[in-house]
Amino acid sequence: MKTSLFLVALCIASVQADDLDKVLEAAAPSNEPVQATFKAGRVVQSQSVETTQKGVLNVAISHRFGQYSAGLENAYGLDFGRIRLGLDYGFTEWLNLGIERSTNQGKPADLWVKARILRQTTTDNIPLSITWFSSGYLMTAPDDGLDYSLTMERRFSSVNQVILARKFSTNLSLQVSPTLVTRQLRPYNDDGEVSLGVVAGGRYKVAQRIAITGEVSPMFYGTDKTWDPALALGVDIETGGHVFQLYVSNSTFLSEDRMYTQTKTGTRTALDYNFLALGFNITRGYSL
Repeated sequence: MKTSLFLVALCIASVQADDLDKVLEAAAPSNEPVQATFKAGRVVQSQSVETTQKGVLNVAISHRFGQYSAGLENAYGLDFGRIRLGLDYGFTEWLNLGIERSTNQGKPADLWVKARILRQTTTDNIPLSITWFSSGYLMTAPDDGLDYSLTMERRFSSVNQVILARKFSTNLSLQVSPTLVTRQLRPYNDDGEVSLGVVAGGRYKVAQRIAITGEVSPMFYGTDKTWDPALALGVDIETGGHVFQLYVSNSTFLSEDRMYTQTKTGTRTALDYNFLALGFNITRGYSL
């Protein structure tokens, strides 16, 4: 009895003294799937390798303020805002579906599917996690914020990604996503119906519930040379039942199709601070 009490007390002390993730990984059976490569469904703006657990409904809110160049009279962009609301549900441990709508020009709505193909294991028998992501977008209000009318066929676009990720340690996770974008609406003649690029992102844990995140999404084919890669740098804060993500971005778009192919910051560089905007994501999961 004394021995059992001693072991229980020792376990409690270990959990309190050490990072919880390290304790869980050390206690995990060999060759089990690696947990929590990322702590949210998005790295910052783009989808992460993670899928929603079976039977869980995620409610997601994304908010992007205006650009810093709005000036003091507009609180450097805080007077303006764009919102994206979304729901996604885990039908199985490897498949979930989502729907979202944003207030960007044309008020696009998107329906997406995310499916796990492989999961990294603790013994590295499988060294990478791989997830497939596909989303279709429809401008639901083509006359809102646009100075021209669109036929139905020109209101559709899509994004397809193969997301490859690895958790290198308790602190460091990286992922890369070859990306294909299709779109009928193209602002410039040099923009193609099909665009190809890569989205790269990462997460570094700096405290038990805080991590630094970042991503960049250069497009190599099918976009006019005047467009810039979308960039974002943020911080993840775990607060019990949800994850709060605060970040800065150089893109005014919340939907991936236009964020990847129509980000424009300025005449000098994609990192011109005058064109950066503050944003945040809140994700909350509910077991059904």
